[in-house]
Amino acid sequence: MTLSAMIFFGIGATVLWGGLLTTIIISMKKDDYSEKSEIQN
Repeated sequence: MTLSAMIFFGIGATVLWGGLLTTIIISMKKDDYSEKSEIQN
């Protein structure tokens, strides 16, 4: 595997994992927010 291919796959993997983690964090924050709003009601 050439250096450019390794860099390309490295960036791709970083973007994919970053998007996955961001989605998980956002969904967790939404769950916390919905739980708080249910308690207030």
